[in-house]
Amino acid sequence: MSAALLCILLSAPNTRTAPPSSPLATVRALAAKRRAPTSPTAPAQGRLLIASRTLGDPTFAETVILLLSYDNGRGAMGIVVNRPTDVPLATALPDVKELRDRSERLFLGGPVSTHLMLLLIRSHSHPKAAQAVFGDVYTSGSIAVLRHALAGATKTDRWRAYAGYAGWGPGQLENEIARGDWHVAPADAATVFDTPPTEMWPKLIDRFSGEWTRRAAPTICQSGSATLQVALQTSTRSPSDFASGRELYAGLQLKTSRAPLP
Repeated sequence: MSAALLCILLSAPNTRTAPPSSPLATVRALAAKRRAPTSPTAPAQGRLLIASRTLGDPTFAETVILLLSYDNGRGAMGIVVNRPTDVPLATALPDVKELRDRSERLFLGGPVSTHLMLLLIRSHSHPKAAQAVFGDVYTSGSIAVLRHALAGATKTDRWRAYAGYAGWGPGQLENEIARGDWHVAPADAATVFDTPPTEMWPKLIDRFSGEWTRRAAPTICQSGSATLQVALQTSTRSPSDFASGRELYAGLQLKTSRAPLP
């Protein structure tokens, strides 16, 4: 297998990003310190951020983000789950022979570290080299996990691949929620994997809008000026960041798609 499986070249301006580290290392570190949310509107690992109707930033307008990790003293990271690209995953990963007769598309997970991929997996058992997000949903950056998902998936197992992710520094996400950029809602696997991407944001914004108007805004959490290191550094990656030692890369220009998935 080629040593360089992928190298994605995407550029999307984003004020909601933070400088690089390892996404899975960050997930593990923040998961170890996560606190139980104190209100239904509080961000937490395994919750959805739903862009408000007034969020004008085109990078995040009408997006739904699944929080992979959250700590109000260190920051947060998540992936956009409703922006498929026009690129078949088989084209992005030509060395993965198991993908050649499949139709899955690559998703744009966010503007940070778009040269690397993260997998989101729904599995009846905890995959090796994967980090739990909520329920039976896990995340991984391992090509071994992808191969396992392709080889042994049951009817209830699902997976998707995302290029890049979004990150926030300490207090940043809380401030954005307080000013009305995001609504917070519980995540469920059916929404993430079964709802067509073009329908996800409209359904969620309509479902929860009445409930949000009845809720008080969460308390803003201020925690200094330090920045959470969440993006991957291409020159200093360690195999231990992805337990298999093999990461997912791609080498093409991508654009998001509004077309329904096959």
